[in-house]
Amino acid sequence: MAELSDDEVSLQSLFEPAKKLISDIEDGAYSTSQIQAQLKTGIENLQKVTKLVNQLRLFSSNEQIEDVPTSSLPYLLTPCFLGIFHQNLMVDTSLKLDELRKSKIYLRSFLNRLRDLCLISTRLPWEDEDTEDANPVKEKPKLAVEEIRRLKLERHKKKQELKMSELRIKKQLEAVSIDEQNLRDLYITQLLFWSERSYEELQAIEDELPLLKMMAGRVAQPNLHPALSEPLKTVPALKPFIITRDAQQRQVFGLGYPGVPVMSVDEWYHQKFGCNPENAPQSSAPQPEQHLESEEEDDDEARAKAMRWDIYKDDHRRGWGNTHNKG
Repeated sequence: MAELSDDEVSLQSLFEPAKKLISDIEDGAYSTSQIQAQLKTGIENLQKVTKLVNQLRLFSSNEQIEDVPTSSLPYLLTPCFLGIFHQNLMVDTSLKLDELRKSKIYLRSFLNRLRDLCLISTRLPWEDEDTEDANPVKEKPKLAVEEIRRLKLERHKKKQELKMSELRIKKQLEAVSIDEQNLRDLYITQLLFWSERSYEELQAIEDELPLLKMMAGRVAQPNLHPALSEPLKTVPALKPFIITRDAQQRQVFGLGYPGVPVMSVDEWYHQKFGCNPENAPQSSAPQPEQHLESEEEDDDEARAKAMRWDIYKDDHRRGWGNTHNKG
């Protein structure tokens, strides 16, 4: 293998840490807040890589992907990685809009370069922007929800296939000595994978930009969006109350459920018969004294009957009755 020049060594030393950081972001090894310092360093390194690539003239506008040397293919990812880094920077709301615009420019530049190299052949969505600007009356047709879902599923499926191809090629490179064709296939597969990711990130940026523009407009022109001068009047809290079983309950609910009594037994008694006990109806139940006398009479009669039965048993033994034909 030929020795690397000083410029190529510089390119690798700057590009490889940025590539490792991209891998960490994809794997979720660190949270976004933990890699902010690394993102800024990665942006600085990739900007230096861009300058070196331009100085070395690694890529030409009139060549296709087959004409690009294998060793130069990884550096086509430089604008894509710059776009990812700018998109993940955590800054104030006033600066976030600028960071997303930079990310959008880098991601579009990456896809434009791949299309110029004939690596991808699909028509890029922003190619129609000039036509729309010339004819602002004509609105861009919006895709239906089903169409958006179908495109997302197709892109996800394609990414999965490219990722599996990348893993397979890496295993082949680990099993045997480095082969030029396998290495080239690996780089091409990675470029295609990140082209699909760039479409997704651009769509995410397009969804976020309107909100940030609205927030920036409110900060720049607060008079157009005045804050509420008077606080909203608070409604006083309602005091809880309990309805008791008295006249108030009958006034609110009427008599209520038919089975619920509306007066006590004593109230009914006094209402019907008054306070004079002579008006009270005579009970048909026997008086207590009469009841006791009847019980005593029953006991005496039962006792006399038992005595007579004992006397009869003394005079008439068992078996003394009919002795006919008993020898």
